[in-house]
Amino acid sequence: MKKIITLLLLFFTLFSCESPDKNNNNDQVIDSKADSLKSFSFSKSFLLGKFDYREHPDFVLVSENWSDKEIYLQKKAYLAFEQMAEAADKDGIALIILSGTRNFDEQKVIWERKWEANKLEMQDEEDIALKILMSSSMPSSSRHHWGTDIDINSVEESYFQSGQGENVYNWLKNNASKFNFCQVYDDKKITKRTGYELEKWHWSYMPISSKILDEYKNQIKIQDINGFLGSHLAGSKNVQIINNYVLGISKNCK
Repeated sequence: MKKIITLLLLFFTLFSCESPDKNNNNDQVIDSKADSLKSFSFSKSFLLGKFDYREHPDFVLVSENWSDKEIYLQKKAYLAFEQMAEAADKDGIALIILSGTRNFDEQKVIWERKWEANKLEMQDEEDIALKILMSSSMPSSSRHHWGTDIDINSVEESYFQSGQGENVYNWLKNNASKFNFCQVYDDKKITKRTGYELEKWHWSYMPISSKILDEYKNQIKIQDINGFLGSHLAGSKNVQIINNYVLGISKNCK
C-alpha cells in the first residue's frame, strides 16, 4: 500500500512540474511574437524609395476597376482602398486612383524636369526648390515611395470645390477614416502645419504609413537625401526637407 501511495505522489509531482514548463514555453512564443512586432522595421533603401516595388512581395498591381494606369500599392493599403471604394460606390461616389507608388528614380525624373524648367527663369536655387515643393516632393522624401499613399480622382484643387468633386471630398472627409485613410496635407493656413500645400486628393493608409514615418524619423538623416539636382538644398535654412515636409502632416494623421 505504501508503495502505491509513493508511486502516486511521484506521478503527481512529475505532472505538476511539467505543466509550468509548457506554460512558460507558450509564454516565450507569445513574447517572441510581440517582440518581433515591436522591432518591426524597414530598410533605409525602402524608406528612401530606392527599390523596385514591382518586384516587392508586399506590393500588388491595382485593378483596372480602380485605375486606368499601371499603379502598385502595398497589399493591405490596396485592400482597404477597395473596401472604401466599394462603400463609396454604394453612395453614388466614384473613387479612382490617379497615382500610387513612385520610387526614387521616378520621383527624380519629375523633380529634375521641373528643376531644369525653373532654372531657365530663376537664379536662386533655394527659390527653385521651394517652388517645386509647392507641388512635388524631393526624391527620397516622398510618401509615395512607401506604397501607402494615393492621389484620388484629380490633382486640381478646382475639381474639389464644386459639383461631383465637392461631393467626393465631403464623402472622403466623412468616411475615409472608417477605412484607416487620412488626408495628410490639410489646409496649413488653418492648422499651422509646415510643408506642402493643401492636397484634397492625397490620402494615406495610416496603419502602415505611421509605422514607416516612425522608422523614417529614426533612420534617415539629411545627408541621406542625395543623388539628384538640388539635393544639396535638402537641409538648407528655408527647406529643411525632413522637419518641414516629411514631418509636416496633419495632426489628425499622427
